[in-house]
Amino acid sequence: MGSSKASCSVSLLQLFIVVCLVFQCFAKNHADLSTTLIVNASDASGKPIPETLFGIFFEEINHAGAGGIWAELVSNRGFEAGGPNTPSNIDPWSVIGNGSLINVETDRTSFFDRNKVALRLEVLCDSKGDNICPADGVGVYNPGFWGMNIEQGKKYKVVFYVRSTESLNLTVSLTGSNGVGNLASSVITGSALHFSNWTKVETLLVAKETNRNSRLQLTTTTKGVIWLDQVSAMPLDTYKGHGFRSELVEMLADLKPKFIRFPGMYKVVKIDKISDL
Repeated sequence: MGSSKASCSVSLLQLFIVVCLVFQCFAKNHADLSTTLIVNASDASGKPIPETLFGIFFEEINHAGAGGIWAELVSNRGFEAGGPNTPSNIDPWSVIGNGSLINVETDRTSFFDRNKVALRLEVLCDSKGDNICPADGVGVYNPGFWGMNIEQGKKYKVVFYVRSTESLNLTVSLTGSNGVGNLASSVITGSALHFSNWTKVETLLVAKETNRNSRLQLTTTTKGVIWLDQVSAMPLDTYKGHGFRSELVEMLADLKPKFIRFPGMYKVVKIDKISDL
C-alpha cells in the first residue's frame, strides 16, 4: 500500500516537471515572436462614412426627459413619486406653514382614473379670527429640478386641477428659492359652488426678474380644504409649441442627425432633419 502511494507521488511530480518545462518553452518561443502592423492611411485607401450612420439616442435616464429636454418646470407634478398608493411621496414639494396653520397629506380622490393620488391641504388659519394666517399665506411650493430657471420678460403657463370645500382664494407665484421676491404672481378666486368639483385652472405669469434658482408657490389665507393635482408650469416659447426646451432641441438640430433611436431598439425614426418632427 505504501509503495503504491509513493509511486503515485513520483508520477505526479514527474507530470508537474513536464508541465513546467513545456510552459517555459512556450513562454520563450512566445517572447521571441514579433508582429508588424502596417496601416495605409492615404486618401486613396479610405472609404467615405455614410451620412446615414450618424443619429441621436434618447432614453429617459439621468433626467434626459423630465428635467431635461421636456420644458416642464415642476417636478412630481402629480404627487405620485412614491407610487399610486397613499400616503405617497410628494418630494420635492414642501409645505409652507407649520402644523398649527396647515395640514398636508395625499389621498386617492383625483379627477384622473389612472392617476388617483391628489394633494389635500387642510388650511387651519384664516384672514380673520383667532388663528390668523401669515401675510404671505400657507400652502406648498415646488423647486422644480434643482431650481427653476425663470427669465425676465418670459411668459410661463401654469396649469393645475383644484377643488375646494370653501370659496377659493389661491395665489400662484414664482419666487426666489427661499420664498422671497415676487417674480410673477396671479390670484385664483371663485365661489365654493364653482370649485366644489375638480376644475382645471390656467394662468399666465410674466416674469419681472431673472432668477436661476426659483420656485413655484401655491398659497392661501382662507380657511378650508383644498385639493390639488397635476400642477404644471412651462415656458410659453417651447420648440414649435411641442413642449420641448427650444435651446436643447436647436442644439440637437445643429447635429443634423439622420435618425433618432428610442430605448431598446424598439423604434428607430429616420428623418431628413430634426426640424421635421
